[in-house]
Amino acid sequence: MKFNLNRQPLKWAAGICTVFCFLALFRLLGRENTPTGDEPAYGAGQFGLFVEELFREEVKANTVNLHFTLAYPEKYGIGDYEATLGSYSLEDFEKAHSQMDELVEELQKFDLSEFSREQKLTYDILLDYANLQLSAKDYTLLEEVLGPVTGYQIQLPMLLAEYTFRTRQDIEDYLVLVSQVDDVVEEIAAFEKEKSQAGFFMPDYAVDAVISQCNEFIANPEENYMIEIFNDRIDSFGGLTWEEREGYKEENFSIVTTQVASGYQSLVEELKQLKGSGDNQQGLCYYEGGKEYYEYLVRAATGSDGSVTELQERTEEFIENYYDVLEKALFQDTSLYSRMLGCQPSATEPEEILEEAAKKAEEDFPTPPAAGCTVKYVHPSLEENGILAYYLTTPVDDVENNVIYINKKNLNMEEKTQADFYATLVHEGYPGHLYQNVYTASCGLPLIRNLLSYPGYTEGWATYVECEYGFGFAVEDEAVAELLSQSQLFSLAVSSYMDMGIHYDGWSRPEAKEYLARLGIADEEMVDEFYEFMVEEPACYLSYFIGCLEFMDLREKAQGRLGEAFDARGFHQFLLEMGPAPFYVIEEYMEEWLGEQIQEEEP
Repeated sequence: MKFNLNRQPLKWAAGICTVFCFLALFRLLGRENTPTGDEPAYGAGQFGLFVEELFREEVKANTVNLHFTLAYPEKYGIGDYEATLGSYSLEDFEKAHSQMDELVEELQKFDLSEFSREQKLTYDILLDYANLQLSAKDYTLLEEVLGPVTGYQIQLPMLLAEYTFRTRQDIEDYLVLVSQVDDVVEEIAAFEKEKSQAGFFMPDYAVDAVISQCNEFIANPEENYMIEIFNDRIDSFGGLTWEEREGYKEENFSIVTTQVASGYQSLVEELKQLKGSGDNQQGLCYYEGGKEYYEYLVRAATGSDGSVTELQERTEEFIENYYDVLEKALFQDTSLYSRMLGCQPSATEPEEILEEAAKKAEEDFPTPPAAGCTVKYVHPSLEENGILAYYLTTPVDDVENNVIYINKKNLNMEEKTQADFYATLVHEGYPGHLYQNVYTASCGLPLIRNLLSYPGYTEGWATYVECEYGFGFAVEDEAVAELLSQSQLFSLAVSSYMDMGIHYDGWSRPEAKEYLARLGIADEEMVDEFYEFMVEEPACYLSYFIGCLEFMDLREKAQGRLGEAFDARGFHQFLLEMGPAPFYVIEEYMEEWLGEQIQEEEP
C-alpha cells in the first residue's frame, strides 16, 4: 500500500507573503495480518505501534523528507534505508491517491473506545488527511509540479543546498540524491507530457517562466551555487582528510555539471516541445474537473471546512470592512497616515528584532524550550526570486539550531517599511514559525504528525501573530500598528479573493484587471504579472489569509465564552499543543478545553 504525505521544510515570506510548499511522495509498505471480516478490531495499544510503523516506512521513502524530519534517524530505529528522491511518475501519483482507500480501511478497523485523548486526536487528524487526499484521486493530471514558486525545478536544488551535513552518512546520501536529479526530472517531463496529451498542460506563460528558471539554474554549470555551497560545507565539516574533502568536492562538481545540468536541459527541451499544447490560459475551472480539484486545493491549503463560496463571502466582507475602518481612522486622526509612513521600529537589525520580539512575546505566549537562531543571507544567485525572508524548518530532534534567511536585495523594497520588515521577522521567528516549530516539537506529538501538512494552521498561525502582535511589537503607536496590521491583511484578502475569482468563478484577465482597478491598482504590467502568478499557483495566498481568520475566530470564541477569565497565554498554549490540524478538529477539541477552563473558574 502507498500513502501520500507531505511536509514543508521551508517557510517563506515574499512581497505580501508568498506561500512555499514542497510536495513529496512517500511510500507505505503493504500491511499483513490486519483484521478482516469477523476478526476483532485493533485496540489502543496497537494504534501506537501502527502509527510508529507508519511513520518509519513513510519517512524512509524520500530521503530529503527524512533528512528534514530527523537529524539522527538511527535513534528512531531507522538505520537501514536507501537514499532516494522518490518517484514522480504518473503511475506513482495515481497509486499514491488510489491506495489511500486501504489506509482509510485500516484506520476504520480500530476500536476507539479505549483511546486516550492524544490517540483520538492523532486518529482524527490522520483520517481527515487521508480522506482529504482521496478527494483528489480523480484529478491526478491536474496536479502541477513545475510552478514558478512551488515547483520541483526550483525547490529541489534549494533544499539540497540546505542539506545539513551532521555525519559522514549525510554527505554520502547527498551525493546519491544529487545523482538522481536527472532521473527524477525525466519522470517529471514524462508526467508533463501525459498532462499535455490529456489536455491539462500549463499555459504558455507558465512554460516560459519554468524554462527561464531552468536555463538560469544551468547557465553556468561550473559556477552553480550547489557547487559553491557544497564546498563550503565540506570545508567546515570536521574529521575529513584533505584527500577526502577534495574527493567529495570533485564528485559533486562532476554530478552537478553533467547529470544535473543535462537533466535540466532535457526538461527545457521537452517543455519547448509541449509549449502551445495547453489550450487553457486561465483558471482551473476551465479544465474538466478543475472546479472540483480547486475545492480540494482550498481545503488542503486552509484546513477550513467552509465551502469556497463561504470563504469568498467572508473575504469580501473583510475587504469592505477594511475601507470603512480605514476611512474612519483617517477621518478621526488626520496625522495617522503620515505617522504610518514615518514610523520607526525600536529595532532594525535582524538579530535585534528577533531578540526583542522573543522577549515581548513572553507576556502572551508560553515559554518555549531554549533554541538558538542564526540569521543568514540568501545566496546571490537566488536573490531574484522575490523572497524577502524565510525560516528553514529544523528536524524535530534538532530544534536548537534554527536558521532564518534574508534576501538582501529586497530589504529596501519601496513598498516595505522597516515596520513591515520587523513584522516579517515576527512571522518567521518569534512568535511565528521558529517559535511554533520549537514549542510544538517539545510537546511530544507522534512523529507521524510531522509528515501531515496543514499550511492553514502553520501559515495561518504565523500570519495571526504577525498581524495581531508583530506590528504592535514594532511600533509603540497603537493606531499606526493597527493600520499596518489591517493593511497587511487587506493585501492578503485581495489576493485570496482574486485567487478564488480566477480559479472558481473563471475571471478572465480583463475581469481581474477591472477588479483591481476598482481598488486603485491599475499598473498594467504589475496586474498582468499578478494574474499570471495566480493562474500558475492556485490557492497560494489562502493558507495565510483564511488560516489567520480561523485563528482569530477561535480567539474570539474563547474570549466570548471565558470573558474576563480569558488568558491569551493559556489559549496559545492550547493551540500549540494541538499542533497542525484542520480547524474543525481544533474547534472540537477547544470545546473540551473551554469546558475545563470554565470548571476551574467556578467556585
